[in-house]
Amino acid sequence: MRLTPTLAALAVALGMMTAPAQAEAARNFFVDCQAPDGGSGRTAAEPLNSLAAVNALQLQAKDKIKFRTGTVCVGRLEPVGSGTAGRPITFTSYGDGPKPIIQGDGGQWAIHLVDNSYVTIEKLHVTNPAPTTAKRTGIQYNSTTAEAKSGLVLRDLEISDVAGWGNKTGANSSWFAYSAGISIQALPDGVPGPIDGITITGNYIHDTGGGGIKISRKGNDYHRDVYIARNTIRAVGGDGIVVHASDRPLVEHNLFDEGGAGKYPYVDGNFAGMWPINSIDPVFQFNEVTRQRPTIYDSTAWDCDGGIKGSCVYQYNYSHDNGGGFFLGCQGCTEFPNYNATAVLRFNIAQDDCRIADTDTAPLRIYNNTFFCASQKVDLRIPNKDSKLVNNIFYAPEGTFPAGTGIAYDANVYYGGVTAAASDARAVTTDPKLAAPGTATGAADVDGYKLLAGSPALGSGSPVDGLGERDYFGNPLTTLARGAYSGEAVAAAPYARIEDAYNNVGVSSELNPNTGGLSTSGRSYPGQGLEQAGLVPGKTVSVLGADFVWHPRAYGWVDNVKAAGQTIRLSGQGGKLVLLGVGVFKVREGVVKVTYADGTVEDKMVRFGDFWDSTAPEGGVVVAHTDYHNITQTSSKNPASGQTRESGVSVFGYAVPLDPAKTVASVTLPDGSPLANAGLHVFDMKIA
Repeated sequence: MRLTPTLAALAVALGMMTAPAQAEAARNFFVDCQAPDGGSGRTAAEPLNSLAAVNALQLQAKDKIKFRTGTVCVGRLEPVGSGTAGRPITFTSYGDGPKPIIQGDGGQWAIHLVDNSYVTIEKLHVTNPAPTTAKRTGIQYNSTTAEAKSGLVLRDLEISDVAGWGNKTGANSSWFAYSAGISIQALPDGVPGPIDGITITGNYIHDTGGGGIKISRKGNDYHRDVYIARNTIRAVGGDGIVVHASDRPLVEHNLFDEGGAGKYPYVDGNFAGMWPINSIDPVFQFNEVTRQRPTIYDSTAWDCDGGIKGSCVYQYNYSHDNGGGFFLGCQGCTEFPNYNATAVLRFNIAQDDCRIADTDTAPLRIYNNTFFCASQKVDLRIPNKDSKLVNNIFYAPEGTFPAGTGIAYDANVYYGGVTAAASDARAVTTDPKLAAPGTATGAADVDGYKLLAGSPALGSGSPVDGLGERDYFGNPLTTLARGAYSGEAVAAAPYARIEDAYNNVGVSSELNPNTGGLSTSGRSYPGQGLEQAGLVPGKTVSVLGADFVWHPRAYGWVDNVKAAGQTIRLSGQGGKLVLLGVGVFKVREGVVKVTYADGTVEDKMVRFGDFWDSTAPEGGVVVAHTDYHNITQTSSKNPASGQTRESGVSVFGYAVPLDPAKTVASVTLPDGSPLANAGLHVFDMKIA
């Protein structure tokens, strides 16, 4: 039927009323800062060629700004505009090659967002170098108006070489809080609106002065939907992750290593691993914090700081060899109110991190953690008010437990040299039979903290309200054990290679002597001193006819086996077995069992010199000698003030004869304890 003009007009009108509104078209802008001439940016053939050109754009929802891979843009990226929910403005890369670099010009930031909403920044490399340090960031977000903001996403970025401020003392101490790879700020206090949705994931942050990721200060409300996950932060000059002014933030699966180090290292004051402040019910889980340098007070892996409401939960985390140890409770030592939030530490594993310094009067819950400290004592400073320690394993050469009517102990394991809490009626003081204590090299490599058959910790945990539903390893808590593992008993097995049996840190950097401990006093070889003596990491050294690659790992990671009866697979034929090692506390010899493929076994006596000796026992050699060694610093000592060095130490080699007609299958080291007390330490062994 043919419509009359009137009917046609009506149909058009009705169609206009019922058809959905056309969505705004997405716009792509291409940026190549190496292009000789600047174009419109609407095609890759006519790119924008400067950050100033990008800053001049009035951006809108769904816009994508794409930087060409392998290029460098120098200046400051300060975009104007906001996206909408589900239609963010996205800064990303295009092409094949390394991430494009946004290189700051030495000003306060390289990328600066001000009151933008729904912005995603991804797949870029951000730097902000300078000859001297100052208040400086890589990416900085500022909320300045009272309205709430939304949808900040920072992902898959590399942020490095940010010359931020590393001194938390002195006239410019406030600069430290605002220096980091990523800094999110709401200033002035109490005025700007919060951000609803902060997602920081999958970034690699290193060599940034002042720290890694910092959410700093609180506006007129708490940030919400804060998620920080799967970031790797290494060698930054301050805190790893600080979460401020956030309601129920979740921080998980992050790694922070070498806090205080890097191109712009910490100078003075204090910092810690991952911690919240002035927030509500923060949760930190599945994270790893390692090898922080010592500071005046802190350098703990975890910290519950001032202004926390509700609870402060740390669960399923791993830490090792931090200058200040495991945990700091400091709700009452900041400018913010002390709401006495409950600090909950459950199902964590700590390797050579046995210091807990809690100065608060808030409730403290320490449940089902495993503390193994080969070279450090258990050092607990906890409030005599509503503190509960239940189902933990404490395995260390020494340590005592504070008593008081406000401290309750139940069903903990005390072993190695620690004195059990007198009030713990269900205390266990026998070997917990950890599968391979001290051998962890990361959060995913902690099977050594599972329990062997016959462990007194298996199935003997005390019921506790609020434990959650799983242990560190993901096992359901159907049969509760003591410590971080509540699964089935595991069987002991030979180590596939000597590196898998490493359970001790014998060599430390002079810049961080707290990582290390051949003895229970925490003494270790100075890495730099051994280098001067000819033992260079990753280089080959020939000893008694065998070639060894010396210390292929970075200083501060487990690098030797404290002999405790470990069986290590070693296959081959030759006339002798050559070992690199040392004796500690005057123990100079032990019986090594060599098992051949035909099942025969030979006992061989191995003799090393003592740590302090400058000459080798008969049949052995001195591989290297230094005239000083590293000593553990206390947490109250500023490493910038210098270090104490005492008498010289040596590394030794020794060879025992083998039957050259037979094939070696394995080597079993002498009996002993995995703790850094009297015994033999073996760095490597080869058949020659």
